Amino acid sequence: MIVKTAPSAQQHAPSRETTEHWLWAAAPDTPLTEDDHPWSGKWLWFTPLSLLDRSWATIRTATEGGLLGYRSKAATLINTRTKSDDTRRPICIYTRDWRNIDDVQRVLTSLRALGIVDVLLYKTDSDTRRGRYGTGASTFVAPATKMKLVIPKRTREALEHQHAARAQARRTAEARRKAPAPKPT
Repeated sequence: MIVKTAPSAQQHAPSRETTEHWLWAAAPDTPLTEDDHPWSGKWLWFTPLSLLDRSWATIRTATEGGLLGYRSKAATLINTRTKSDDTRRPICIYTRDWRNIDDVQRVLTSLRALGIVDVLLYKTDSDTRRGRYGTGASTFVAPATKMKLVIPKRTREALEHQHAARAQARRTAEARRKAPAPKPT
């Protein structure tokens, strides 16, 4: 388990942090050491370096106030990936279940209410663990200034598969309940 340090303990803004790759914030009653949920995902906001500290302060405050997802993180200046845009850093706002479209939409609406008008991308943590980056890795997209989710084809298909699997499991469980009990021998 990765132990994450609370931003208040770090005493640094992302642009001044020199030892940690990420600064973290958590919603009330959510420990930063909490393991990832199997269906977790995050909104990604690629913030210009000139706005990084101010943007993180806004997200951190909203997260700690319980207005967004269950936790958030901001990349520091030492956090770089090859082939990445060195003029921006990601701020991630997590939800527990990417399949819960209402919650993903609620967090998007809250981000827009905070004044974030940039394009936002949503990505599952499982895709991140698999190394899926770049074009086609987004589970949802929120075009600049828009409140509505765009659901790519691969996500629609995954959701349909998930719903079909749940429906089949319900039918199977119901059939088992209705089946006559075996006679003792």
